[in-house]
Amino acid sequence: MLIWTPLNAAELQKAMHGANIGPAALVPVHSGTVLLPSLDIKLAEAVLMAARVRKVADRAALFVWNESAAACYPFTAATPIGRGWFWGGHDEVVGMLAAAKRSSAVGRAADRAFSGLLDQRGKEKARLAAAERTAALTGADVTEVLHALGDHRNGVDAVPRFLREFGLPEVALVAELADEGRADAWITPLAPPRTPSWPKALIPPIWLALLAGLLAFGLPWWVFALAFGGSVVVIYAALASAANQLVRRKPVNTALPVVPVTQGAAPTD
Repeated sequence: MLIWTPLNAAELQKAMHGANIGPAALVPVHSGTVLLPSLDIKLAEAVLMAARVRKVADRAALFVWNESAAACYPFTAATPIGRGWFWGGHDEVVGMLAAAKRSSAVGRAADRAFSGLLDQRGKEKARLAAAERTAALTGADVTEVLHALGDHRNGVDAVPRFLREFGLPEVALVAELADEGRADAWITPLAPPRTPSWPKALIPPIWLALLAGLLAFGLPWWVFALAFGGSVVVIYAALASAANQLVRRKPVNTALPVVPVTQGAAPTD
C-alpha cells in the first residue's frame, strides 16, 4: 500500500506529527510525498490514515495492489470519503481486498456475499463518479480519465500504469521499488496505526463484578452506574493516551522518517 499527497515532505512530516497521523515512511517526490505505512497495516487503517492526511494536505490517494488486482481511493476536499476504483477481475479484486483487510473466514464469506454492491465498475454512473474524483485528484480532464478507467479488467501493474498515465512517474517508481523490497528496511520497524484492544476486553468482567457486588451487598443502582461509567472512562482515556504514543510522543524522525527510496531523495537529519 502507499498514499500519495501533493504536500512536500517537510511540511507533511510536521503536520502529521502534530496531528498524530502515522506512523509511516515519507518518500519525497517532485509531485509531493509518498507515504509507505507499516507492512502490518489493515485496509481500514490505511483508509483512515489517507483521510486524515487529506485534512492536512488538501488531497491524498491510497493505492492498494497485488499481482493481479489493484484499487485507488482518492480523497479531495469535494470527496473527503474515499470511494474506491478497482482494476482486475471480480474475483481477483475481492481476494485482494480480503487480504488487505486481513479478513477472517467469516469476513471473506461476507465480502463475497456483498461483492456485487462493492464492484460497480460496469455502471456508467459509477464510472463517471470515479472519473470526476480522479480528475479532482490529479487535475486531469474527466474525459481523459474515463478513457483510462475503461481498461478496468486488467489488474496487472495497474497502479504504476495509472500513475504514469496521469503524470506521477516518480510515485509509480516508488510503488515498483516498494514491491522489490527497497523500502522494507524503513517500514518494517514501523508499528501499525492501532492501539491495543485488550483494555476493551476488561469492560465485561468489570460489569459482571460490579453487578455481583450490587446483588451481594445491596448497593444502590446509582453506585453501580457511577462505578461502571467511571471504569469505562478510565479505559478509554488509557486508549487515547496509547494512541498518542503512536506518533505525537515519539521523535518525529522515528515515527515519520523521510527516506531515500528513490534516487535524489535524502533522509532528514
